[in-house]
Formats: sequence, structure tokens, C-alpha cells
Amino acid sequence: MSRTRYARPVAGLALRAALVAACVARPARAQGKGFDLSYGRWWSDGGAILYSAGYHRPLLGPFDGGVALAHVDDHNALDDRTQTGAEVSLGIARVGRGPYAVGSAGFGLRHADGALEASWSAGLGWALPVFRFASVSLEARYRVEDQGARGFWRLQPGDRRGLVLMGRVAIGVPRAAAPPRAPAPTFTPPSEDSVEDLSRGFGAAPEAARVAADIVQTALDAMGTPYSWGGTDANGYDCSGLVQYAYEQHGIILPRISRDQMRMGRPVEPRLDALRPGDVLGFSVEGNGVTHVGLYVGDGRFIHSASEGVKLSSLSATDADSEWWRRHWIAARRIVQ
Repeated sequence: MSRTRYARPVAGLALRAALVAACVARPARAQGKGFDLSYGRWWSDGGAILYSAGYHRPLLGPFDGGVALAHVDDHNALDDRTQTGAEVSLGIARVGRGPYAVGSAGFGLRHADGALEASWSAGLGWALPVFRFASVSLEARYRVEDQGARGFWRLQPGDRRGLVLMGRVAIGVPRAAAPPRAPAPTFTPPSEDSVEDLSRGFGAAPEAARVAADIVQTALDAMGTPYSWGGTDANGYDCSGLVQYAYEQHGIILPRISRDQMRMGRPVEPRLDALRPGDVLGFSVEGNGVTHVGLYVGDGRFIHSASEGVKLSSLSATDADSEWWRRHWIAARRIVQ
């Protein structure tokens, strides 16, 4: 495959990765707006070095945008294309941890002759928080520099294009502290009498109520385990991984993906008074479909694995976190009947 044909597959791969990253539970946006510094080298031309310093901030959902001052140092090449300019970028799931996609476009003035060059790039990256206010990431971008800014989106003979490997450090601006939350109440497993009452109230067999209570307790035993995208064990869980694990420990095999889990069992009307412990709750965090799941504990609470790890949240309290989850709750399924 020639270099001129790299752009389309790279853009397609970036889009697929962006869709996966956007489905990771609730976007991790604790870092908020901030500043970033980048350093990169062309894969095919190690003499060309890219530097940039910029500002980024969250936009809508998993999207964030940024502006940067960019400099390409190319003094060692025969065709000296050293330039300085500005660029804008759009990232998907770039604020937080894990995979993300990014694209940029900009213009720069070549030092040698003052000619204007346009540039654009698209690629993938992986971010890793190192402090609460900072993260480091590695990016691979396909970058095009259009000599003379001719036909910005059309590749021309003489344009420089190829893979650029970049390192990035992002430093977040501290956000205003949220009001303290009341500690989450503890869970008390149901007694034999309460199991009998629960069974009569919902028309379920006592054994089903006991199994559901055991499933909830298994999930609660994982409280505090960190969030891990794709995780299904004690090293870390994502939302559907926690639900799958809790059921699997009691002989019930559920699908791995959130939307598939919400096709199991039978539907339950998404009202608190219709739920019972062990029901799987579906939330629409991004878009219209189910992208996050949790396990109903009782008393208006559910356990789930979000960006903060495995935790209890409420659908009945009046704090901001509870109201957020209430707005995004769209479905419930009963697996144990």
C-alpha cells in the first residue's frame, strides 16, 4: 500500500477506536480543561521533530477540543520545511484514561521562504493518569503537510505525509470541589423471613430471592475494586464485567456486553417500586442505547463499576450524582425469577 493510501484506513481505524472509547461507562472528565505539551518524530524521517503547546477543554459528551502553537523542526533535511503555526484539534475520550482518537488541522509559515503550509492529522492514542491532575499518553498519527496549501484535503506530489509517533503530557486545571457526599449505606443480606416476604410480594420462589440476594452480595464484596476497561476479575471490572462476574459465581452465564445483558431475562418497568434486588439496570450514558449497567441492591441503590471503581449509587437521593443517574436510567431486566 502506498503512502497516499494510508489516510482512509487510518481514519477508519480512528473512528472505530473512538466509538469503543465513547462506550466506556461514564466519561472520565475529572481533569476538565487544562494544558498539554507534545513531542513527536516522523517514522520515516527521524530528522523532523514536532513540538506543540496548547490548551484543551471538554466539549459535548466524550468530545474535547483544543488549540495549540505547533513547531516543526526540519533543519536537518535537504528540503528544509521548518515551520511554525497554529492548529486546532478534536479528541474523542481523550480526557481520562485508556484509548482515544484525535484529529487536528492547522497552518504554518515555513521559515526558509515564508510559504504557507496547511497540515492535518488523524490517529489513535492511549492515556495513562500519573497524578489526579496530570496524564501522559502515546499517540500514533498519520500527518499530511500540504506544500503551499494547495487543495487542503487532496494529496499532491511533493506533500510530506506519513506516520508520526508522539508523546503528550496533559495537565488539568483543578475544578471547584464538589460538596461532600453522605457515606453510602451498608447492605444487610435479607433474613429468611424477609426472603419469604419478598417472594410473596413479587410472586417469585423463595429460592430465586435467595439466589438474587447472594448475587448482590457477591457484587458488594467487590466494592472498591478499580475500574478497568474490559476487566472481569478482582484486578478490575468494567460495568458489564462486574454484572457478569456476580451472576457467573452462582451458575448464571450472562453475555459480556451491556446491551446484550439487557436482552436477558424479562423486562421490568424502570420504576423503583417495581424493582427487586438482583435486577440489572440499564443506563444510556451516550446516545439512545444502553451503554452502562448496574445491579439493583434495594432501597433505591445499585452497585456498578464506573470511572471511580466499584461503588454504590442511589436512584432515590437528591444529590447531583443520584439525579444524574436517574436521568440516564432507561431499562431494567429480571434475570432470576
